[in-house]
Amino acid sequence: MYITMYMDLTNVFKVIKLDISDYNILVLNDVMRMFIIQLVVQILFFLRHDDVELFSNVFLENTLFILLGVFVYWIIFNNVIVFTNKTSDNNIDMNDYYQNVYNLF
Repeated sequence: MYITMYMDLTNVFKVIKLDISDYNILVLNDVMRMFIIQLVVQILFFLRHDDVELFSNVFLENTLFILLGVFVYWIIFNNVIVFTNKTSDNNIDMNDYYQNVYNLF
């Protein structure tokens, strides 16, 4: 089963066209997703607790480590190690993996 997701670019605030592969766009979207999650959590903690410093060294270090972990994930588990079913043959169809089940356009 393939899920196709089409982006309607007419309702997007800003479209940034990059000269990179679709794979690298997926990596970039994943890194940006993690960064935005960290940023929102940091701002919410700052608003909720008076003793939390906004953009402290701990926050910056933690965010850097998480983003580094995302890059390591994409390098290792999508280029070096690929998990498959035991019942499949040695021909790996990359269209069966979640990164390729939706269209970026």
